[in-house]
Amino acid sequence: MKKFYAIIHLLVLLLAAGSLVQAQIVLPDLSPFSTITQKIGFNEVRIEYSRPSVRGRVIFGELVPYNKIWRSGANQSTKMFIREELTIQDQYKLVPGTYAIYTIPGKEEWTIIFNRDAWLWGNFAYNEGSDAIRIKVKPQQLKEQVETFTIDFANVCSSCAEVELKWDYTKVSFRISSSIDDKVMEDIKKFTTNPEGRIAGEYYLSAKYYLDTDRDLKQAMEWIDKALKLAPGAYWMTHTKAEIYAKMGNYREAIETAQLSIKEAREKNDEDYVRINEMEIAKWKAVKKEIK
Repeated sequence: MKKFYAIIHLLVLLLAAGSLVQAQIVLPDLSPFSTITQKIGFNEVRIEYSRPSVRGRVIFGELVPYNKIWRSGANQSTKMFIREELTIQDQYKLVPGTYAIYTIPGKEEWTIIFNRDAWLWGNFAYNEGSDAIRIKVKPQQLKEQVETFTIDFANVCSSCAEVELKWDYTKVSFRISSSIDDKVMEDIKKFTTNPEGRIAGEYYLSAKYYLDTDRDLKQAMEWIDKALKLAPGAYWMTHTKAEIYAKMGNYREAIETAQLSIKEAREKNDEDYVRINEMEIAKWKAVKKEIK
């Protein structure tokens, strides 16, 4: 009988322990973790950070003191991962790797720090000797409050972007860019000097890059003509040819070529390109009229 009661007692204890485990309360994080990623040229930039909220507090100057290191978020240090060399503010180079982003907020000026010790909790063990880059930026006053600390990418172009840090009524930002020109020019050279690689799309991309980067327009025209010879009726290529004419200052040819692009686009039921060409024609006609 004693053995029976001992077994019952043990079962009761086990059930009670199980109930305690099940009764554990899990609360959401007050500063949720977030990740943002942006393609910059051929580079991929990822930022991981935690997002505290204002919750009625005075942020800069009190919760986040001026002139002291801040983790740029909450919990672990904010991290930036880059796969290829990245340029900061058009002058400072960061090699591929992972960096902690620390800041020193100030009323008139902020210091933004890229530190090689990326896996620290907050800024408690921050070591200035591990800094890769320090830059100075001016804070901007926001008209509307940002309740939850936010980092995002703005003003994104094919090879650049602004990284913005916003919280409460304050915003700071810095420019990041990734070199694409050397790689693209190397690829263009390989293609255009290879007699076996005559592909319409490659001629088109070569011409488009020369157009977009203000290079030799005569060479761009030669390549777009070769592309169209290999792919007649490719209205997007015809449109690029019109753009090259316009950049050369030959608006009559630009308008005529854009009109051809409209005809080709309509045959393929692409009304978007019809509208694009129509807008360009209106713009070029206005410029042509001013020149006269």
